[in-house]
Amino acid sequence: MLMATTSLLAVAGVFGIGLIIGLVVLMTAEEALTAVAKTAARDISGSFWVGLLWQLLAVPLLLVLLVACAITIIGILVIPIAALAWALAYTGAFTLGILAVALVIGRALAGRGAGSSERGAALRGLTVGLATLSLIWFGAAIAAKVPVAGAIARLIAVAFTWAVATVGLGAVVKSRLGVAQLSVRFGGSRFGASGFASRWGAASTTTTTEVAAPGWQTPTPVQGVVAARRPVSTDTGTGSGTEL
Repeated sequence: MLMATTSLLAVAGVFGIGLIIGLVVLMTAEEALTAVAKTAARDISGSFWVGLLWQLLAVPLLLVLLVACAITIIGILVIPIAALAWALAYTGAFTLGILAVALVIGRALAGRGAGSSERGAALRGLTVGLATLSLIWFGAAIAAKVPVAGAIARLIAVAFTWAVATVGLGAVVKSRLGVAQLSVRFGGSRFGASGFASRWGAASTTTTTEVAAPGWQTPTPVQGVVAARRPVSTDTGTGSGTEL
């Protein structure tokens, strides 16, 4: 009983920390968060495979980075800093990705909410999404005292969390680390997994077509104004044309 209570408190603590981090990210990097969420919503399977690829490349790329640093004496001195920066980069990408996927899940379950602002709707979706992810771990913590059921519940929670983190990492990579300037507007009704992409409409683009000036027009000293060919008058009496 004591172990189950400790597990529940641990899950509640993680949920609280995640909500605080999500609020900070929402206040300071809302465009990056919504860009990653839009990418994840549009292509869940593609984001998963990209995230899995980058997980497999994490160690090889780190080794390449360390070898590159070890070429020079100064590089050897910065190897610990490079390794720490690499770890922080992956941790930040995983965190941003999980928050983005939680936002997508929360928007699917809670909708927009009548009269809510864009940031308020995002905060609502983020809270519901994180709570949904936490519920899975709450169930695993409650079932922990049952030998077989507890192990299965914990395995399901770990697998689901890993899948969410993998999709989030792939969405971060596909959205160019979440810094793309995307215009995102959340809709108003609930939607399911098949309607994730429809909630984020693509930003409209305006195409400007340049029309070439006719060959008989000549430029003038005034920018944007062209001169037309001077009119020609024909004298019908003499049969010869006189240019005015």
